[in-house]
Amino acid sequence: MDMEKNYQLKTIETHTAGEPTRILISGINLFPFYGRSVAEQRDLFADRYDEIRELLMKEPRGHDDMFGAVPVKTEMEEADMGVIFMHTTGYLDMCGHGTIGIVTALMETSFLQEKKNVNIETPAGLVECRTVIEEDKVKEVSVKNVDSFVVGKKKVGLEIEDVISDIKIDLVYSGNLVGLVDVKDLGYTVDIDELEILKKIGIELRNRLNKENDFINPLTGNKEEVSLLEFYESREDVDRNIVVFADGSIDRSPCGTGTCAKMTLLLHKGILDVDEEYRYQSIIGTEFSGRIVDTEKKQGITVVKPEITGSAYITGRSTYILDPGDPLTGFSLYK
Repeated sequence: MDMEKNYQLKTIETHTAGEPTRILISGINLFPFYGRSVAEQRDLFADRYDEIRELLMKEPRGHDDMFGAVPVKTEMEEADMGVIFMHTTGYLDMCGHGTIGIVTALMETSFLQEKKNVNIETPAGLVECRTVIEEDKVKEVSVKNVDSFVVGKKKVGLEIEDVISDIKIDLVYSGNLVGLVDVKDLGYTVDIDELEILKKIGIELRNRLNKENDFINPLTGNKEEVSLLEFYESREDVDRNIVVFADGSIDRSPCGTGTCAKMTLLLHKGILDVDEEYRYQSIIGTEFSGRIVDTEKKQGITVVKPEITGSAYITGRSTYILDPGDPLTGFSLYK
């Protein structure tokens, strides 16, 4: 891509339950994208500005676990704004932690009108947000996600530390296609000491699932790929997870779409009831709370409306540049 190298990219930096969201607020011309859906705008961004994603997400300005978002104009009548989500290797259709981060940051910096209810068009569809505001601070944001449902089960034979294991995976769509694995079936726990082996297993499982299967969303007809691999541990006090995405990025938060997927699975198994509170904890001990708002049948499928609640915080404002003589737009040590 041929582009000027002396641009200035202004961002708002946030974290939601420990997971970063770098929000691009100015520095590129998005006017040619107007008049299209957010999914179409995301595809145009990927075609024209993917170097911007690499510059902001990867080293030396980012890191291998960075996450970002780009607010865009929406043509959807019921939406207040649109959002593109991005990470070190590509894009996601939906992101719960990123949505909480964007609503918080844009309201607290007056880019978005302060109000209780905000609707956002994402590439996955419309999500409804409800805010709690105290003394000009967004204390928490609740995000009602897109329609979510259980896709099915898969088994993948994988060699783990010289042992062949048949790993059982539940597949759930919750704005992204998520593979969920109970760590007790692997003999592991959700703990930082197990992080590297679970990351390795997660990448291999996701790649195998996408290579060996074609997943079609029955509600949209769109082809889906497994974006997130979620390892969960059921505990007496509060369940925990490790979510692997991109090329081995680890979500520091409990993962918004991952929490929605887990609640959808628990409802399917008869473990969670509609409107029952569900708490979910990340690898660093931060939490989201959630609930299933409602269920309905669509095309013979039980579809649920999951909602998560969490808090985000602004950590800084930055301007990123690329010196015309600098050959490094973005790099990773791991690929």
